[in-house]
Amino acid sequence: MTATLTDTASARIARWASGLTLADIPAAARDTARDHLLDAVGTALAAVGTDFGDAVHTAATRLGAGAEAHVLGYGTALPAASAALANGTLMHGLDFDDTHIGAIYHASGPALATALAIGEAEGADGAEVLTAYVVGLEVGCRLAAAGAGEFHARGFHPTGVVGAFAAACVAARLRGLGADVLASALGLCGSQASGILEIHGSWLKRMHPGWAAHAGIVAVTMAEAGFRGPAAVFEGPKGLFASHLGHVPADLGLDDLGKRWWTPEIALKPYPCCHFIHAFADAAFAVLDQLGADHIAPEDVDHIVCPASPGVIPQVVKPAEVKIAPKTVYDALFSVQFVVATALVRRRVDLGVFYDEPLDDPAVLAMAAKVSCPPDPHSDYPTHFPGEVELHLTDGRVLRHRVPASHGTPEWPLSSDEVRRKFLGNAGRSLPQERADAVAAAVGELESAESVAAIVGIARAGEGA
Repeated sequence: MTATLTDTASARIARWASGLTLADIPAAARDTARDHLLDAVGTALAAVGTDFGDAVHTAATRLGAGAEAHVLGYGTALPAASAALANGTLMHGLDFDDTHIGAIYHASGPALATALAIGEAEGADGAEVLTAYVVGLEVGCRLAAAGAGEFHARGFHPTGVVGAFAAACVAARLRGLGADVLASALGLCGSQASGILEIHGSWLKRMHPGWAAHAGIVAVTMAEAGFRGPAAVFEGPKGLFASHLGHVPADLGLDDLGKRWWTPEIALKPYPCCHFIHAFADAAFAVLDQLGADHIAPEDVDHIVCPASPGVIPQVVKPAEVKIAPKTVYDALFSVQFVVATALVRRRVDLGVFYDEPLDDPAVLAMAAKVSCPPDPHSDYPTHFPGEVELHLTDGRVLRHRVPASHGTPEWPLSSDEVRRKFLGNAGRSLPQERADAVAAAVGELESAESVAAIVGIARAGEGA
């Protein structure tokens, strides 16, 4: 027996998610979803062979054998939930995946890892996979936005907290389950909604989208078998928001489901680091353009001021000694000081900076030591993630540039050609050129595809794959 549908938030979400058709989704949202799907597959392929990628792949294979779905890049056949765990972790592990800025939420990882795994397991066609993926994007962004800024302030990663609910919507949709089953599954997700931000020195954050996808699939599977979940998981006095935020937001963003589309609002990343830092990289490059230079040496700089949003300072500015001279990749990915210094010294912020080259470049560290990050009095965080670089040169000149919204956001979007170039660069770290091109072509024709198995099959590293 499943939970009776009422007018709870979970019931409203379930009815909308179950009834949506591809024709209901505007062309702009479909186009955005295809670009983001390609981007997320590319970020997963770039993570193949990394230490964390190999670890989650090994762990997923030890959870049990199966042939429902495959791990991107590795090509290993696994039960759907295990494949989703691995794929979601790969998609987010390099911190190169998409973000809904207002929600501070990595939207594609939980939704797409689920869509590929369950879509493959169920033999769903491309149109249905795309529809389910959009359902997951829309639901996840809204739930995260209801607690934007507050989740982080209380030590939670929104992607880990709400991603399971998005994943459950995707899984139920692809399995053709009714709204009552999905509502019950959403209730079960509440006890799997976690994602703490005590991550220093660990890989924990990398697994949040993968675990969210896994949790959503488990919840749907339990509900499908008749296991009942609570109906008021969102607004209940001991529900998700009351327990994680200490209060239930007045607006959960559900009134405009199917009217306002949040998918086109999701930002893509041109740089493989925390999205809070992107506008600072943009500003640093703009300052170099003002100088008419490809780079600048530390000895030519007196000091650099980078005002930062107070809400992000604990994540990307402090402790200063760690951010100025990061010892780990993760410390570097979450450092305004290091990223600004890298942009000014090398005029690039790419995967090579973090993963292929040493983090202790003397010129970069010398420049990073000159960066200070006072609170930004003009920030509108979390609506946007602004960035500013004020460069004080030893010759007395001062150059300044402020970026209110970074490249890749709706205010300054990446074009489809830029998304494709980013994908090919990422996929090329594990796939030969011809197979990367084939994946991109298959994603472009997703709506007419008979299944997603071909995409996943092409996206396999190794000879003869």
